[in-house]
Amino acid sequence: MKTTLLEKKIKPEILPNPAVGNSFFIIAPLWLTAFIVSCQLFIVAPLLPLIEDELLNPAQPSDFALGFLGTAYSILLSISTLIIGPISDLVGRRKILIWGTALISVTLLLHGLATHYESLLIVRACTGVAAGVYSGSMVAFVGDYFPYNRRGWATGWIMTGVASGLIIGTPGGILLADTFGFQSPFMIFGILMGFACLMAWRFIPETRVISREESFSLIRTFNTYTKLLKTPRPVTGAFVHCLIFMSIGFFIFFFPKWLEEDLGFTIQQLALLFVIGGIGIVIGTTSGGMLSDRFGRKPIIIGSSLAMVLVLPWIAYWAQGLWSVTVLTTLALLFGAMRTGPMMALLTAITTDSKRGTLMGLVVAAGQFGLGVSTATSGWVYEHLSFEWNVIASILVILVMMGVLWKLLPEPKEN
Repeated sequence: MKTTLLEKKIKPEILPNPAVGNSFFIIAPLWLTAFIVSCQLFIVAPLLPLIEDELLNPAQPSDFALGFLGTAYSILLSISTLIIGPISDLVGRRKILIWGTALISVTLLLHGLATHYESLLIVRACTGVAAGVYSGSMVAFVGDYFPYNRRGWATGWIMTGVASGLIIGTPGGILLADTFGFQSPFMIFGILMGFACLMAWRFIPETRVISREESFSLIRTFNTYTKLLKTPRPVTGAFVHCLIFMSIGFFIFFFPKWLEEDLGFTIQQLALLFVIGGIGIVIGTTSGGMLSDRFGRKPIIIGSSLAMVLVLPWIAYWAQGLWSVTVLTTLALLFGAMRTGPMMALLTAITTDSKRGTLMGLVVAAGQFGLGVSTATSGWVYEHLSFEWNVIASILVILVMMGVLWKLLPEPKEN
């Protein structure tokens, strides 16, 4: 009797970590993908007024409906990464990273067909699925390839791709959309992602493939997550990650729309804001990762979060002109970015290598769930209350996150 792929025993050899001397070629495709993913994610918020005007629906969608453009992306990403996480533990990270970049490329190109709210919502959901294939496996790959005392550095440099997206990609995309329509930047990003896929195929090695005697099945995957959820540190790590992303969603999704509608920012001023703010993220991601390698993950995460709590009220209540908003926003983005490298490095060390993909699937899903809930909720808050209440919600979530991290998630001890 022939065995199916799902019944086939997967017994690949465990591969040793390759030398870290090739780090540049390993980081390059991961950096480019982070750049493109951040561009296509962050550009949605400043394009909301254009999207309202250019969609062919009989009536413009409400702010609450626009919030679901972020929610659809995040929720589908969370479901996708939950499924893919355990699969990457079985088949290896390389295959998942290549397929993930290819799928993101295709879904970004499909934005050219989105002319109504409903079709755009579907395309954003599909992009979330594709990003979920990639996201958790990328972080797990960093955990496989780099020793613990270098993961903050590596993650920090990869995440400078996010900052570069804000400095170059997002402002350029805003100006491109203003000239050629809101679909145009997504299609350019899709072409660039195709190049990132080729780079991943060329440079990403298979670091380690975990040998397992049992066959893959959805039931076994469910049982694996059930066991993880009974373990305190993975649950706490996922919850902290959820709160971090929830705080981001409350503040950032309607921030550009508030600047345009309440403070009178032009599309060119928004582009400049993202350029300067992106520089802050570059400084935050690189410094946060390196500082956490030396002083520990938790002190950097908590310290930078506290700084964010002090800066955010100034943006909402006292900033008025372009330069005051730009300086304060850059500080907020810098402090927020300082948490990225330390948090990813901490999370990669709270479970065994054989479960790292599964854990990162859970963690990324939790973060995107928090982001999805907050973007939908922030739309209602912005429409019925005011942006100031979005900021208050963000601050409260950050404070809860700091308390949970400090009390319930110990610093990993790993060489």
